[in-house]
Amino acid sequence: MSFKKKGNFMSRITTWSRALLLATGLSLTFQSTAAAPDSFPASPIQLFVPFSAGGSIDVTARALGRALEKTLPGASVVVVNRPGGGGSIALGQVARAKPDGYTLGVFMPPNAVITPNMQSVNYDAKTDFSLIANYALTTLYVAVPADSPYKTLQDLLGDMQAEPGKVMFGITTLGSGTHLATARMLQEKGLSTEFVTYGGGAQVITALLGDQIKVATLAGEALPYVLSGKVRFLASFSAKKIEAIKDVPSIRDAGFDWDADVWTGLAAPKGLDEQVRKKLELAVEQATKDPEFIRAMESMAMIPQYLSGAALQTQFEESHETLPPLIKAAGLVQK
Repeated sequence: MSFKKKGNFMSRITTWSRALLLATGLSLTFQSTAAAPDSFPASPIQLFVPFSAGGSIDVTARALGRALEKTLPGASVVVVNRPGGGGSIALGQVARAKPDGYTLGVFMPPNAVITPNMQSVNYDAKTDFSLIANYALTTLYVAVPADSPYKTLQDLLGDMQAEPGKVMFGITTLGSGTHLATARMLQEKGLSTEFVTYGGGAQVITALLGDQIKVATLAGEALPYVLSGKVRFLASFSAKKIEAIKDVPSIRDAGFDWDADVWTGLAAPKGLDEQVRKKLELAVEQATKDPEFIRAMESMAMIPQYLSGAALQTQFEESHETLPPLIKAAGLVQK
């Protein structure tokens, strides 16, 4: 809009009144900006999930969203699924959003560390985000249909050794935690496989039960199928035991000397006002104690785990030091 088109009106505005209007405008702008953190949230919050609907990360992110609507007065949380690119598509959208608190994304090793070390992504996980908090620990499992001839992890690995190329592993996406954990396990045994990706855990389970694949590495979205007798877990990559499946052996029981627990948190675009970030951090802490959220976590064999934004930053930095050599050793670097 150009004031020059209002010649008669503008001619009656004195230098003093122009200055007054300018000062008033600046003051109103400043007051509006300063008041924003106090009024947050005043609009729906979008939560970007890097996997398809129905998997453990999706189910628990939705449960977290519902809990945040209780612990953050005025909040309305809308989950947006953006699978693909090893989780980088979702996190890339978060990186490009306004840093106003209304765009959040699930931030975890697949999209924060693993994929950026495998291929080019359109963000820098070290500098492009304000970390809110960790809300969960994701556990991973080697799974087979209930009628599979493989009764133990050793059975599976032995068959892969005897007949190379026979077994393909179903996983969510390349660059996921399931991908790296499986690749590392096989690399240490001198084995290889073809990975078949499905975008999300629910789709992997469908493929497993539909006889499209014989073996999969999954997170806890398979737990209901284990409890109903349709799927068996051969081994857990986690150091943590889930009560409902406490008898599942860990990969340490098969002779490996490592675990693969996956921290799972929330991130916002860099530049987020600290007052808004703290509001979100406190809301996440309270949400992890919500009974409905805890039940959703248990149903997906995940563990509620609150860590502050600063503690999540420490976890991320540690993973950024420890995971790249493993990614390289497993032959996953593509860029």
